[in-house]
Amino acid sequence: MASRATDNLRTYFSKALLPQMLRKSPAPELTPTGRHPNIEVSAQPWRQLCEMRDAASAWNVSLGEMAMMWADEYVPAESLGLEDLDRDTGELFTVPCGPTFEIPQYSGRRPSDISRMTPWIDYLPLMTVQRTLHLLFPKQTTSWSFSLVDDANDKDRNVFRHFVWSCPGPHVSMVSTPLGKVPRYPLVIAFQPPWILSAQDMLEFVRCRMFPRVLIKNDCPTALELNQRLWAKLWDICVQRKTRWFILTSYEQWVFGVFSEGWTIGFVSEVMQFDAQGPTVLEALAFWIACAMRLPGCRSVPKVREEITAGPPEVPVSLRSGTS
Repeated sequence: MASRATDNLRTYFSKALLPQMLRKSPAPELTPTGRHPNIEVSAQPWRQLCEMRDAASAWNVSLGEMAMMWADEYVPAESLGLEDLDRDTGELFTVPCGPTFEIPQYSGRRPSDISRMTPWIDYLPLMTVQRTLHLLFPKQTTSWSFSLVDDANDKDRNVFRHFVWSCPGPHVSMVSTPLGKVPRYPLVIAFQPPWILSAQDMLEFVRCRMFPRVLIKNDCPTALELNQRLWAKLWDICVQRKTRWFILTSYEQWVFGVFSEGWTIGFVSEVMQFDAQGPTVLEALAFWIACAMRLPGCRSVPKVREEITAGPPEVPVSLRSGTS
């Protein structure tokens, strides 16, 4: 007989794999790296990013090891005595894990554009992890949820969008929690369709190590490469949100990153496949939110030698999208 996810959340988290996201027939063509229109970003003097590093080297431990150690300690294997569905909020566990757990297969539409891809991310990993964190850390996370930022004025919205893990309420940049103050938007989850952000693009993103600095306005000697444009877009969004923690995904691949305290260095994980085990996407995602919110067992932003200013850099108002 199949069980509820809440009967053994640890086993569920370690075995629930994201289902394959099939594409609408005829499927959009995978585009050769760097040969297609993508996000429109240029080098700018306000952007302080200089270099990117491997997160595992900075912490001396891989994302997989950190996520699984965190889950082993904080995700219980004993029954919580609760239903998978919270009837008050509608939150539930959505990632199938048969035949052990009684969770229906997802029947979402095959996506042909970024709008129809969005529910695959929102309903599957994000809904499941949100339900999990609300059960594990109710005092710290009950008021927090994922929300889609979809700004009609964003010139990249047809190829690039993002979710934020956020707390509603007064328009303040920091929110008090039982464990101290955290940014109102502690985590950004950016996504592009896999026919735009290919597996090779993801590899080039994590292997990118240098970002060109522009010291004089309008002084941009060379155009940014695709991987640098992705870094620039993520840096701008994170600065707007005043958060250092981010995730980039095509649904088929996932990458986890964080910016240094002075915003000059980006740290990034290895690429994770949607159906990975050891850890699963669910384990890694929950752990990354724990870090962003400074929950028990989290990791801090890696320490580096850099100049740290009193506040985050300022991105021009004309480039801000959906910030409140």
